[in-house]
Amino acid sequence: MGGKEIDINMDKIYCIGKFEFHSEAEYREALDDIEKIKYITKKMDINEPGVAQRLYTLVREGKIVFRSVIGDDYLLYLSDMVVEDYRAISRDSLAKKIVNRLRSVSPRQVVGVVCMAGAVICFLIFLGSEYQDRQKTRELEKIKSEQEISAASDWLSAKLIGVMDEKEDREEPAVVAQTETVENEVYAAEPIQEIGPQILPEFQALYEQNSDIAGWLKVEGTNIDYPVMQPVAQSSDFYLNHDFDGKEDINGSLFLDSRNDLEEPNDNMIIYGHNMKSGMMFGDLKQYLEPQFWREHRKVTFHTIYEKAEYEIVAVCLSKVAEEGAGEFKYYDFIDAGNKKAFRRYVKNIRKLNIMDEKTELSYGDKLLTLSTCNSYTEDGRLFLVAKKCEK
Repeated sequence: MGGKEIDINMDKIYCIGKFEFHSEAEYREALDDIEKIKYITKKMDINEPGVAQRLYTLVREGKIVFRSVIGDDYLLYLSDMVVEDYRAISRDSLAKKIVNRLRSVSPRQVVGVVCMAGAVICFLIFLGSEYQDRQKTRELEKIKSEQEISAASDWLSAKLIGVMDEKEDREEPAVVAQTETVENEVYAAEPIQEIGPQILPEFQALYEQNSDIAGWLKVEGTNIDYPVMQPVAQSSDFYLNHDFDGKEDINGSLFLDSRNDLEEPNDNMIIYGHNMKSGMMFGDLKQYLEPQFWREHRKVTFHTIYEKAEYEIVAVCLSKVAEEGAGEFKYYDFIDAGNKKAFRRYVKNIRKLNIMDEKTELSYGDKLLTLSTCNSYTEDGRLFLVAKKCEK
């Protein structure tokens, strides 16, 4: 009798992306870690010099606490970023020192140095560079504190070192000692504290199965009627070849750009999907290359886990992936306009790419939805639809 209940609980597996959890406690700890990672990603640009180093230090000092394999994976990601920052600083510094030294030496002296003591000088320069770069790295940890890093570390320190349940208190007395200095702040694994907007009831069960779910997309007149996933930034291409359950699948899944914010929607939400010959995923989008089909099927429904919304397709565009460093228009980089000038520049480019005769009617402040897939009209070609959110 008691054994059956245990067997049933043991058979229940929770999935978050590529990770599996065999107990509800592990699953909820992973959800807590995802909320922390989302907050960090939203508040800070990890590509800025010193940001990764500061975050890594906060984790190592126990001021930011991760309790699951997802948190461990993020910590490894941070450590890789720290190494890359350090290498970049070292390379730039060493190159500048060598150039400055060579400028101050005459041609005759250069020949003598190379012949007599080149190896020794280079070695001494390298040692000096290494020492100064280590000093710079330490300084970077202290400098980034007034704005984003300071705000995030203070919030996370109070939020994540909160009072845990009685069982965790007994197992980790060090956490209890820290929480004595925190007033009126509680952040526990069970129950999960709700932050921001609440998940719609119809998505609750799906969210518990896989918290990567972002919403559900349905396009009028097509077979497009699928869940939309949103992976974390460091594994942004995961759903190119994985299904809702995190299993490998050649069709992949529809997925939202990792830069989009579901809680505070951006000016442009971008959803990607494969152009499958079978018609699955975004295979049916090619029907919009026919003007008649576009005129008769312009309705798109995209319900996020927080909000229901309908959109009207206003442009059908053909483009391609721009070469690295090229100054070409990149429709997939337009997330937020920022100002009217930037929005007008975006609309101007969309009108150039739009293959339909009708003028693209868009105004600053409109909320957009972009559906993007591959198209073989040219090498690295892309077909994308731009839709405008309908007023309620």
